[in-house]
Amino acid sequence: MALVFCDGFERTTLGQKWANPGYNGTNTNRARTGSRSASYAFSAGTWCPTASGSTFIFSVGIYMTTLGSWEIKCAKDTVAGGGAAGQIVGVYIHTNGAIYGKIGGMGAYGTAMANPTAPNVFRYNQWNHIEGKCVIHDTTGSVVVKLNGETVLNLTNVDTKPSTQTDWNAIYTQLNDNGNMDDLVIADGSGSANNDFLGQCRVVTILPVTDAVDAGAHADFTCLTSTDHGAMVDEESSDDDTTYVYSSTLNHIDSWNFAALGYTGTIKGVQLDVAAKKTESGTRAIRLLTRPVSTDRIDTTDRYLGQTNYDRHLKLWELNPDDSAAWEVADVDGAEFGVKVSV
Repeated sequence: MALVFCDGFERTTLGQKWANPGYNGTNTNRARTGSRSASYAFSAGTWCPTASGSTFIFSVGIYMTTLGSWEIKCAKDTVAGGGAAGQIVGVYIHTNGAIYGKIGGMGAYGTAMANPTAPNVFRYNQWNHIEGKCVIHDTTGSVVVKLNGETVLNLTNVDTKPSTQTDWNAIYTQLNDNGNMDDLVIADGSGSANNDFLGQCRVVTILPVTDAVDAGAHADFTCLTSTDHGAMVDEESSDDDTTYVYSSTLNHIDSWNFAALGYTGTIKGVQLDVAAKKTESGTRAIRLLTRPVSTDRIDTTDRYLGQTNYDRHLKLWELNPDDSAAWEVADVDGAEFGVKVSV
């Protein structure tokens, strides 16, 4: 596994997938791909729980008007603790258009590294694609940045370790002033694929279709209203208690067919995004699954549910678990995704 997180920002609300989201939102005024993007002032963190090692890789589209700024950092346990203590290293775009490496916290809590690019490298008033690869180390660390495919910053054998942290499991990103962010993909340096610069990526959001269009193979859960399972879970942004499916029976499965991908090209991974909670005391957990053809491929991780609020649960399959090869468009178009009551 090298890919650990992605977001195309197609939802109207972001609070479940991102922690401490601040004054963020999405809008339809600008989108690099799809219909929406994150809009200013986005300042939030999110877990990347499967991240491992000291290498932090990202790919993202950024649009800013003049005098805007943006930064991204890998972090250790930052989402849980908040503040700057766990933030490590990342990339910072200054309001003058220069690109820096940066260590420590966001904004004034961090330190911009020496030897940035010249001013005005970042191109304002248009979409820019930014890729970064950072390695955490106190003497042989590095920060390398590509802007629209061209290497513009290459800091090597530098101190990128502001504290005792040697690895990361979360990210923070902050977008100030009048700007937008889209197509964010995060990876680490593990595995045999997607462990280096990712190239120009897009994150495509597809939603479940109703049973009337194409019912899933499993319908063990109960629908809140009617009997159409897909219609209960097909919202772009979770509507929480308005429509949902539910079950308290161990090993019950609900799976749903999804709309066609609508694009051609190489697929680096597929991420399932589920909002869930329990309604009674006691322990309850789910596992996320895909069904590429006719066999359920169930994740081995139990996702324990909270009772007060809906939480987001993500599973990223870098390869098609049916054949351990890269996903193809036809694989995604023919696959079902769903949940199983596991505890």
